[in-house]
Amino acid sequence: MAATLPRNAQVAEQFDLLADLLELEGEEQFRVIAYRRAAELIRSAAGPIAQLALDGEAKKLPGVGKTIESKIVQIVDSGEIEALTKRKARIPSGVAEFLRLPALGPKTARRIWQELGITTVADLKRAAEAERLRTLPGLGAKTEERILRALAEKPQEKRTLLAAALPAVQAVVDVLREHPASTQVSEAGSVRRRTETVRDLDIIATASDPAALTDYLTKLRWVSEVEAHGKTKATVVSHDGLRFDLRVVPPDSYGNLLQHFTGSKRHNVALREDAVRRGLSVSEYGVKEVESGEVFTAVSEDELYERLGYQWIPPELREGAGELEAARRGELPELVDVGDLRGDLHMHSTWSSDGKNTLEEMVLAARARGYDYVAVTDHAHYLREGRLQAQWHEIAELARQLEPFRILRGVEVSIRADGSVDMSDDDLAGCDWVMASLHSAFDKSPTERVLTAMENPHVDCLGHLTARKLNRRGGADIALDRVFEKAVDTGTLIEINSQPDRLDLRDVHARAAAEAGVQLVISTDSHELGALAYMELGVAQARRAWLTKKQVANTRTWRQLLKLKKP
Repeated sequence: MAATLPRNAQVAEQFDLLADLLELEGEEQFRVIAYRRAAELIRSAAGPIAQLALDGEAKKLPGVGKTIESKIVQIVDSGEIEALTKRKARIPSGVAEFLRLPALGPKTARRIWQELGITTVADLKRAAEAERLRTLPGLGAKTEERILRALAEKPQEKRTLLAAALPAVQAVVDVLREHPASTQVSEAGSVRRRTETVRDLDIIATASDPAALTDYLTKLRWVSEVEAHGKTKATVVSHDGLRFDLRVVPPDSYGNLLQHFTGSKRHNVALREDAVRRGLSVSEYGVKEVESGEVFTAVSEDELYERLGYQWIPPELREGAGELEAARRGELPELVDVGDLRGDLHMHSTWSSDGKNTLEEMVLAARARGYDYVAVTDHAHYLREGRLQAQWHEIAELARQLEPFRILRGVEVSIRADGSVDMSDDDLAGCDWVMASLHSAFDKSPTERVLTAMENPHVDCLGHLTARKLNRRGGADIALDRVFEKAVDTGTLIEINSQPDRLDLRDVHARAAAEAGVQLVISTDSHELGALAYMELGVAQARRAWLTKKQVANTRTWRQLLKLKKP
């Protein structure tokens, strides 16, 4: 047994790698998905998952059964999951790295390895340069170009997804607020701006006894390591590998410091440059009038922005993208909020093999969130041979019980290589709501395929347009300006997908779409009950895109939304 127990993040990495190797071997997708979900759950677990497994308690966690628990014990006992050790002996280590490239899926990676004998990234690069990959049926010059382009890019640092960081920092903020010495506590940094990924989690506080508050943080049960500890600062690492930085600041400059440590760097630089032109010098400690030397400190951000001549700027907008100019003119938009949404238009049930909850469970949970309607959009390829009509029957029965709540007969179709979709026009005509998405062959004319799909009179909305997966693959190379223009011309809506590893469209693209006149939809793409809560992430993305309630279609009633759909 290891002298020290592995962190949750280290355990999760082994399950992620096992899932990668299973994909390379062509194993059933349900097994791959099970291990990926286990990795996500282990990363987000509040306590040390290794200790829970040794105590026989890990299997009681949602999504962690006896099989997963036994594999965690294997990691503790021998350092590695036994199934992972066996597969690593069969699959060269470099082959798993192929899956990090957006041009390669598991089937293509396996063919390159097995049919061409390529086992390292360096050999893959040489083969692409020598035009060897195109000797495999189905691969061509474009695939080689995308591989070479991806290999030439600087490897991106793997950052924590907002979905993991946000609830963690909010929980810590709540705990610190309960301490008798605390006065004010707020999240700061990139998580407060709701960026899609974060590095460290910043917390700013005021306290009657700063040392007591920092000491309290270092002794919380979920703390795995204390990296720094002083009277006004503390840095700790949790069992799941998240790094928290707490600063306890003077109350009279709380507004200055909260604004400074929220950022972004571009926002702060622009703010300081503008202040210089007005005879002011801005730092995290105060605003100094250069001529008089007088220093102004602010107990709140409102006071600080007002002193500098701005409206208060929502943290999501603080990216140096025109927000200071708009705030100076008093023209910041009233951003969309979670409470504005009337329905979720993208979710799956057990009618899809990757769905975890029944249609009824998903619908009831959505209704409990206060929605007026929901679209059940299971994958088209699972709704063949009479299953679509059978699902419609179930929807009709449940809808009668839940009136006036509306359950829409929806579907998510895949956009094929020629731009057609994988469901007949007759079946599509019977649907209330049709999502069309790219799910494969992302390097094969994605722009033209999407443009063609939008010409289909039954396609209401494009789902996760670029098909990116954060920390795993970049998005498809799509000419977004052409897509946005076509969306306006055809009346096709475009989704902001709230899945933590998608958040697709990204913020700058969603803003460009709205400015082009596209109506956006924020939806969760939920495959299980817990994922319905991801709507908060999608709304955060929309707020970063400067979107208002009017620019988001599903802030309307269903009757109002019908007027936006294709005739």
